[in-house]
Amino acid sequence: MRVPVNYSAWLGRMRMLIHQAFWIFPMLAIIGGILTAGFVSRLNVTTSASLGGLLTTGGPVGARNLVETVASTSLNVVTITFSVTIVALQVAAAQYSPRVPRQFIRDRATQLTLAVFIFTFVYCLAVLRSIREDTVVVPQLAVTVAFLLAIISVASFVYFIHHIVHAIRIEQILRLVEQRTVSALFSNYERREEGDPEPDLLDIPERAVPVLASSSGIIQRVNAQLLLDYAAKHGLVIQYVYMLGDQAVKDTALAWVWTSDPDGHLPAPGKELQPRIAKTLQIGRERSVQADVAFGLTQLVDIALRAVSTAINDPTTACASIRSAEIVLVQLCKHRLGDLLLRDEQGVVRVAVPRRAFEAYLDMVVTPLRRTCPADMAVMLRLSEMLADVGRAAIESDEQSDHVAHHMALVERAVCRAVREEEDVEKIRRAAKAVDRALAGKPPRLS
Repeated sequence: MRVPVNYSAWLGRMRMLIHQAFWIFPMLAIIGGILTAGFVSRLNVTTSASLGGLLTTGGPVGARNLVETVASTSLNVVTITFSVTIVALQVAAAQYSPRVPRQFIRDRATQLTLAVFIFTFVYCLAVLRSIREDTVVVPQLAVTVAFLLAIISVASFVYFIHHIVHAIRIEQILRLVEQRTVSALFSNYERREEGDPEPDLLDIPERAVPVLASSSGIIQRVNAQLLLDYAAKHGLVIQYVYMLGDQAVKDTALAWVWTSDPDGHLPAPGKELQPRIAKTLQIGRERSVQADVAFGLTQLVDIALRAVSTAINDPTTACASIRSAEIVLVQLCKHRLGDLLLRDEQGVVRVAVPRRAFEAYLDMVVTPLRRTCPADMAVMLRLSEMLADVGRAAIESDEQSDHVAHHMALVERAVCRAVREEEDVEKIRRAAKAVDRALAGKPPRLS
């Protein structure tokens, strides 16, 4: 039995490992510092004194003192940088969402800054071994490079402070989550065309058999295309159980398989089907926004919910989160959502992959906020404005328009129950009428 290799899943795991790993750049800096010091120390080059003696070493003792100072200082700065990063992670987790700190760990600016300091420290340690006080020969080029690295380290530290101050701002965090979520949307969904039907999963017959998961983890990617030829050749229908971002549990059904012909032969689920289906999946320990649009929206909603909590009480941040979620939802209206059905050359469905529909994405944004803070008029009015804009984008789909209208009705009822001030109730009623006008394709009333 030859099981196809899912190279996209393998490359996806490697790409995600590199993308999430914090240690790669610092480790390369350690190796690079040792190799660079060994190479530069062997070069018999005399530096020019054209800069007024700025780059002269002053003999073995002066050179050694200079390199020792750079090494000790760079190590101290590494400690300070790491401490600042930890504080930033704590503030982000407490203020915004426990899922936000992973952005700081992946931040290339932070990794490269630490790499510069570590490179400087390791380089200076290696150069110190080549400076001997009992000889008049001093590796002037190596000492000069240490001096230049000290200047570069200072500049990097100043940039790092500037970067971390901006990176911890809520506007920057929301923009980053929003951009990554929209990028994942464009990468994993096709543009919707007029007349596209809404696909539905097949009914699983009684003769279907489950293919069990061999391990537990988060579904990060699904490459069902690898199974299409195999399923068509053997007359099989394969329907996955989990969506992207779901938790697969060991020894539970990963997929259901049956034959198109009730009397057809079904390959052994454990020996043949399970390895093939497992090769089409990328299973990891945590969700990733690279392919999971729902996870991006989850992060935005988490920030909004944390902002409206009693401990923080920051409706401005909640409204900004809703705006970012609105950008994603408007783009979702323009793409082909719902379940993915792969057909053979005869048009028979062979592989079915469950995917979230527009209703699921809209519900995960509106419902938590509607239930958490129905009495916060600033958030509810901003949520209503979002529904109006999304409804205007969903006007070409009757089903999406119905979902928008349904959620606006739920928001209106929730506010009417939670708010006693008639003036505030009237505001939400006007907002509901604005949503109705948007769904009807009419321009908004500015007065």
